[in-house]
Amino acid sequence: MIPDQLSVSFSGDGLPNSTKIIAEQINQLKDLDKIEPDIYSVGGIVEQLETKFSAILNKEKSIFLPTGTMANHFAIRELSGQNSKTIVQEQSHIYQDSGDTLQTLSGISLIPLGLNKPYFNIGELEEIIFKNSISRVPKNIGCISIESPVRRQKGQIIPIENIKILYDFAKSYNIKLHLDAARLYMMSSATKIPIHEYTQYFDTVYCSLWKYFGAPWGAILSGPNKLVENMFNTRRMFGGSIPNSSLNAALILNNLDGFESKMNNAYDQGIDLIKKLNNSEKFNIIINENHSNVFEFQYNDANEYNVFRNKLINNNIFLPDLNSENYGIINSKNFVDIRINISLLNKSNEDIFKVFVESV
Repeated sequence: MIPDQLSVSFSGDGLPNSTKIIAEQINQLKDLDKIEPDIYSVGGIVEQLETKFSAILNKEKSIFLPTGTMANHFAIRELSGQNSKTIVQEQSHIYQDSGDTLQTLSGISLIPLGLNKPYFNIGELEEIIFKNSISRVPKNIGCISIESPVRRQKGQIIPIENIKILYDFAKSYNIKLHLDAARLYMMSSATKIPIHEYTQYFDTVYCSLWKYFGAPWGAILSGPNKLVENMFNTRRMFGGSIPNSSLNAALILNNLDGFESKMNNAYDQGIDLIKKLNNSEKFNIIINENHSNVFEFQYNDANEYNVFRNKLINNNIFLPDLNSENYGIINSKNFVDIRINISLLNKSNEDIFKVFVESV
């Protein structure tokens, strides 16, 4: 049995998805024959999507891209200009999971700070900038890229106070800032800080469009008009101008409607559920400091967990498969990451709690 749109799933950041579900959702789109086509991801409904996110992220211009890796690459590439060095978190996606894309394709060296931590402090920044200034061949640092929430650090969020300090620091050194906010909506739902309050401190912002909007692919990059307006040429140069993106854009726009409110409600419901499960003394779910929607669920051994998991599945509730790919995340022994997403709204907390307790 696999999860569907009516399941409660503690994996992923959105509703369960599959090729079958995507095809069904496309067929259910209203006025399918009236969708304005794009030409190589330019114009039509794609432009409508870009305009929508420019307003959401409070930026002048946005561009629709195939992947987050490309979005982060383009942002750092453009912000760096003639400068060949960028500071990133050691645990960031752009450093750990992008195949040295910036170094290989754009000649930009990444300087990783904050070893095995969600983020670095100003002292680390000051030290690396000083060392860089006195090197034999000084090179200016053109950009600082920040990921929040940090996927490899259990989705921990960089506190807004730290972001404000970083903003002032970068401004004093005339260094541009990029925000890798693939899971921006998860961060905002956890902190209750509006999206635009985060984005105001950054020159460019990337947000994922497939992780929780039900689409098979997609990313949005937003920033100043002068930086983004001709970026479609860079997209073409990198092979990212999909010939027809209209259906994908239509699907994202459809699922975007009301999503922020749903995610806020799901987060509040999820936190309440986790507290009830912990208070029952039958479960131990760790709520980390500066968490977003990721939590650590403790189990005694794999066999017992799988039996418990199968009982939940019989009630259309899905915990993560211990054998699924973790993509570089190292879990503590006998812990598995669970996530709050809008699928929790498919059942009441009372019903979910009852199934959990009775399945032990």
